[in-house]
Amino acid sequence: MSKLKILVTGASGLVGSRFIEKYSDKFNFVTPEYPQFDLTNKEQVSQLLEKENPDWIVNFAAFTDVNASEAQSGDETGPAWQVNVEGTKNLSDSFKSKNFIQISTDMVFPGDLSQPGPYEEPETPPDSSEKLTWYGWTKNRAEKIVRDNGGTILRIIYPVRVKFEPKSDYIRGALKKYADGKMYPLFRDQQICIAFIDEIAEALDRIIETGSHGVFHCSSDTTTPYELITFVIDHLSADSSVIKSISVHEFLKTQTNPNRYPVWGGLKTKITEETLDLHFSSWQTVVELLLGQGLSLPKI
Repeated sequence: MSKLKILVTGASGLVGSRFIEKYSDKFNFVTPEYPQFDLTNKEQVSQLLEKENPDWIVNFAAFTDVNASEAQSGDETGPAWQVNVEGTKNLSDSFKSKNFIQISTDMVFPGDLSQPGPYEEPETPPDSSEKLTWYGWTKNRAEKIVRDNGGTILRIIYPVRVKFEPKSDYIRGALKKYADGKMYPLFRDQQICIAFIDEIAEALDRIIETGSHGVFHCSSDTTTPYELITFVIDHLSADSSVIKSISVHEFLKTQTNPNRYPVWGGLKTKITEETLDLHFSSWQTVVELLLGQGLSLPKI
């Protein structure tokens, strides 16, 4: 039996590269990379899909720098909109199949009291950018494109893995700041989740293996940045007492965009777990798994 052909955009990134590593023996991966493959070039996208004719597409490619995205707020000619929205549209419109998986985020929701998380899979994101970051709005619009074309959404949040040299994740980035003595105060009242990248890869495998479609979530239970990072530091036998905390509510009062950080974020996974017959680890277990795989403080 021949392997399914999966076209993966963003295959060299933090999450996509791990999916490739774990399932390279199972699937026939096609991994076009920028600049040879430019999502914003509709003709180039169409030509590649016609040539490769994949069974599935997994779209990891995205402009993910939230701060840089905010600087482009309202600019649909900027890279955040062009990659996240127009790039997704080019892919989805050129692929004549519903076997399209869009990697998304809980930031498609406002994360405030008007629509607080953690969010269940069927919950509908707002149809307005009013309470979203620009990054969140671009991912929100990309989701709509994919849903309208019958594709699948896989939302993730703060994906983490034990090692990836090109880019730090949420935990390793904080550990680097701690080791350098440059640790900033952490929010003690912002509700977040983390997602273990190995479990994200497993969820993708299950979606493809079972031919499932719809909206799925990968995460664990909620925590706060302060609780998460002090837990990690403590389990590395380092001194967490030097880490200061701050209120996200007070911090947002100093920001131009009062929605810069969702306060009540997170993703619920009950429907995903039941549909795909898998289980997502608690955030404490994710940390313990990372420690077992060799997570450590960076050497100065």
